[in-house]
Amino acid sequence: MNVLLVEPNLDPRTIEIDGSLASMQSLVGGLIEAVYPFEAPVALICNDEGKLAGLPQNRPLKHPETGEVYDIIYGTFFVCSAPADSEHFESLPDDLIEKYSKVFALPSLVCTSCGNKFYREQLSPFDGELLCPSCLSNQTVYCSCCDRRIWTDDNVGTDAQPLCQDCFDDHFERCTTCNALIRRGDTFFRGDEPYCQDCYHSVCDRDAIHDYYYKPTPIFYGDDNRFFGVELEIDGAGEDSDNAAEILHIANAEQPMAYCKHDGSLDEGFEIVTHPMTLDFHLHGMPWERIVEEAKKLGYTSHQAGTCGLHVHVSRKAFGDTLDAQDNAIARVLFFVERHWAELLRFSRRTQRQLEQWAARYGYRDQPHEMLEHVKKGRGSRYTCVNLTNMATIEFRMFRGTLKLNTLIATLQMVDHICDAAIFMSDDELHDLSWSNFVSAIKEPELVQYLKERNLYINEPVEVEGEV
Repeated sequence: MNVLLVEPNLDPRTIEIDGSLASMQSLVGGLIEAVYPFEAPVALICNDEGKLAGLPQNRPLKHPETGEVYDIIYGTFFVCSAPADSEHFESLPDDLIEKYSKVFALPSLVCTSCGNKFYREQLSPFDGELLCPSCLSNQTVYCSCCDRRIWTDDNVGTDAQPLCQDCFDDHFERCTTCNALIRRGDTFFRGDEPYCQDCYHSVCDRDAIHDYYYKPTPIFYGDDNRFFGVELEIDGAGEDSDNAAEILHIANAEQPMAYCKHDGSLDEGFEIVTHPMTLDFHLHGMPWERIVEEAKKLGYTSHQAGTCGLHVHVSRKAFGDTLDAQDNAIARVLFFVERHWAELLRFSRRTQRQLEQWAARYGYRDQPHEMLEHVKKGRGSRYTCVNLTNMATIEFRMFRGTLKLNTLIATLQMVDHICDAAIFMSDDELHDLSWSNFVSAIKEPELVQYLKERNLYINEPVEVEGEV
């Protein structure tokens, strides 16, 4: 019995079989199914489970009038004669062999990857190419994050978790040590280096406290030009890398927001240093409450240690767009601090002797510009109440360290108000500004509470919680 054999990716050809059930099953590779897609008395014999068995796509079946594809045959099939008056399949006549050889002839389209011929319906356009099902499956994957198809070679994730470059950049990191893929929210940072949890504990915990001169590339947090960098000194429980690591686990759980440094002025501790942040980010993005609670849990103190300071850096760019504008505003900062030294001394929780050692005053001058000229002539040291030796920031150094959250927040708010006064008030307005008028405009509950505790606010006395 002569039949027309049609194999995937090959042109049809005529072969002879004995017509037995076994010969037909052998030809299609399994149980046979007869379909009758044409008006002519012919049968298309294919594998009954070709699609389920994962056999390759072979030929589409099209509607004779519209040309639309309504099915696809999977695996090898053959065409034979199926006369209406016969119960058996018979040889395909020469005229029908010629006809269906043309019907099932391979098209001119080829897969741009493997070069094999396919029907247009079998090819998938991707990235400017036409790919057959096999090449599409083997050479492309779906990004597990955005579900976009990408080349396998462009997968920057893993085989189990493919990722496009955009999704990786937005949501993932790779561990610096083991190269494991980590979701951004599960990443631990040391400086700006990402780590998985295991590597962070095994590698970074041994060296969580940097030397005094360590200064990573700053990472800015918040949407403003007034950034605050905090240096909080803690003491009394050891310059211990494991302890520092525990604090950094909290600070850097989501983003690299802080690091720890050695400080020679401390007996048994270190300083916690933040990257530059807006006041709003310090209040709502930096986990200060958990940090100070962890420090206390580990046995540290700050205020009670007597050795610790709370230093606040403010970006110079916050004071103006030009150097002259910055100088004028910074001059008013210096003037304000000297004019209200007695009140700020009480606010700082320092003694006069402590400030003389670590945050000395410049000496009062009657006008802001005179203050700045005096400072510039004296080429002041870093151990002054407002340190101007840093090219990028000015540093408020007069505050005593604290692990009391309200005091920490109130200190940042006070610095912010001083900056407001220096930036938005004229020299004459600042000259005439009394302390009572200054604090009367303060509304933040944390700062109001602290001012009341220090008897610096015109109001009724309040219950005072002890400093730590």
